[in-house]
Amino acid sequence: MQDIYNDRTYLANNPTWHEEDAPFKAERIRRLLGRHPVPQATVCEVGCGSGEVLVQLAAQLPGSTFTGFDISEDALAIAQRKQTDRIRFALRDLTAQSVAEPYDLLLVIDVIEHLPNYFQFLEGIAGAGRHTVFHIPLDLSLWSLLREQILIESKARVGHIHNFTEDFILSVLADYGFRVLGTLYTEPRYKRWTTKVKITHLLRRALYALSPRLCSKLLGGYSLLVLAENPVR
Repeated sequence: MQDIYNDRTYLANNPTWHEEDAPFKAERIRRLLGRHPVPQATVCEVGCGSGEVLVQLAAQLPGSTFTGFDISEDALAIAQRKQTDRIRFALRDLTAQSVAEPYDLLLVIDVIEHLPNYFQFLEGIAGAGRHTVFHIPLDLSLWSLLREQILIESKARVGHIHNFTEDFILSVLADYGFRVLGTLYTEPRYKRWTTKVKITHLLRRALYALSPRLCSKLLGGYSLLVLAENPVR
């Protein structure tokens, strides 16, 4: 397969590597961890991208140290400019070699939908941390099935080669030994507020108020944060 993360294709389509969304994601991660506290002294983000999520979290967790790994040199060129004495970034595939001591908390934020073999990835990270926060787009919905071009465009623009529903991805995590401690829906972020987007947004908000789960299944657009205890290896 074409390596869009190292041949500047992904960078051309997403020049900021989505760092503008990092404050939103960090706030939602903190919200989920506030509901289900787990140790956070050592935090590692697998597939850290621009590194901005760790920068945001570091400002809120002064007692923690942070490590970000990515397999993309393009992403690391952005992230490594943000290193401090508490935040380090490196070009590394965490699944390719074991860690000396498991991290307290792994972050896997918008990663598995990009991976050709996310089953192998889940096996590879299981022993690298004690707990993991996943953020997973719930791209598969009745709306996206009726308008499949949405999924095709997502594959081309942001590299989503897998599409999930909530129940399906939770069942996969369970199959690989991850014990779910808590979940949190995260709302869609819009780049442009066209008339069509505004109407869809109003419909989503109304349906979400009635049933978040039903809204996700019918109209999509939402993602799922999952806090899980890693399997013992």
